[in-house]
Amino acid sequence: AVYPFYAFSKMAVQSEGIIASVPSGNFGNMMGTVIAKQMGLPVKKIICGVNENTEFPDFLKSGQYIVKPSIKSPSSAMIVSHPSNLARLIDFYGGHIYDERDSATGKVTRQGIIDRMPDMDAMRRDIFSAGITNPQHYQTMKSVYDRYGVILDPHGAVGWKTLEDFLEGRHNSDAVVYETADPGKFPDDVKYAIGIVPELPPGMKVQACMAERIYSVETQPVNTAQGLQLSDDQVA
Repeated sequence: AVYPFYAFSKMAVQSEGIIASVPSGNFGNMMGTVIAKQMGLPVKKIICGVNENTEFPDFLKSGQYIVKPSIKSPSSAMIVSHPSNLARLIDFYGGHIYDERDSATGKVTRQGIIDRMPDMDAMRRDIFSAGITNPQHYQTMKSVYDRYGVILDPHGAVGWKTLEDFLEGRHNSDAVVYETADPGKFPDDVKYAIGIVPELPPGMKVQACMAERIYSVETQPVNTAQGLQLSDDQVA
């Protein structure tokens, strides 16, 4: 919830509020922005950009939530077809969603059952959501670099492209795109998109020069009524 407040504090014009475009996988940053709006931050619209795992934008359009197998994507941290924070979002808008579990094993047998619908009209007023195809990740990274000299990582590209789709090319509103990862963490994707290998983030440069330490835990866990747990020897 801090991120949109910080972004708003840095904007030159703050009277009209902002559009927040949030690349979304498990919906943590997006839900934080919903909370910031509820706290009073003037957020005009929350853009929930996803990759080809489009369960949520499909739900906003149809009112039906159908969980499908996850699809691989360049925005690797967002390969999530059933976000855990979706339960918080639906609860926030007055609904309820749960996963059906086997009573004996506790394993999930059916995901995403909505037994009380949220206020869909309110959710649609506050949130716009769309999916970005895998090729569009790279097209957006190249377009932004060619036009502005800015290197995006694949996740930030989802935020940028969904914002452009929402604005329909008008670009007449104050907006912020959450760039949720350093491009240096995705050298292959960035090189594929723009032909340049980005620099590693400073922390990763330091880490790359450090000695690797490997500890082997040989002892076995303890079998308890609640299942396997770490033994005292393992903890030590």
